[in-house]
Amino acid sequence: MEWSNGASKSTGNSDNIFIDKAKILTCDITYGVKKDWQTYADDISIELTLDIGKDFNPTFYMGGKFKIDEESGLVVGWSTAYKIKLFFEALGKVIILKKNTHKQDNKLPDGADQVCVGAEFKRLMYKSTKIKANGDNLWKDWQETRSVDTSNEEFKAAFTNAVDNGWIKDFLKPGSDIPFEASLEEVADMVTDAHKDMPL
Repeated sequence: MEWSNGASKSTGNSDNIFIDKAKILTCDITYGVKKDWQTYADDISIELTLDIGKDFNPTFYMGGKFKIDEESGLVVGWSTAYKIKLFFEALGKVIILKKNTHKQDNKLPDGADQVCVGAEFKRLMYKSTKIKANGDNLWKDWQETRSVDTSNEEFKAAFTNAVDNGWIKDFLKPGSDIPFEASLEEVADMVTDAHKDMPL
């Protein structure tokens, strides 16, 4: 008998989805900064260092752009930056967007980074169709997050809805790529290996 770590355990064929709980060690909030691996800068982004109960601390990135009115140039909605709103809601904080203002007027409240440090949330990783240099499929973080009280089934349903709607285009649909009898520990090891190739 053992304690569950909150990860999503496969039944039958693997669903190529892994969910776990993470504790935030550090939080870096930036605005309009282009990362080396990006083709364009996000209007707002958050990069976290996580404690996932392993002997390493992976990073987790989320970011997006606001919806901008073409004529006025003002912010009129969340657009892809909505995942930032979801993240703070997962931590029990509600953010109100300042609509009809400039992008620079939509920065997080002072101390937002400290709100994050020490907090916990659920994250979801999925097996991608993208291939690593060694020929294995890459495991990627979904940038949407949920509270620790959210059931894995509900979180998975939100992800599969995003896949079905074509918002996630690189999800490797379940097949024979992971053995039928793969244990939770084996899947966790696959996730550990995946993080070794992610940018720090």
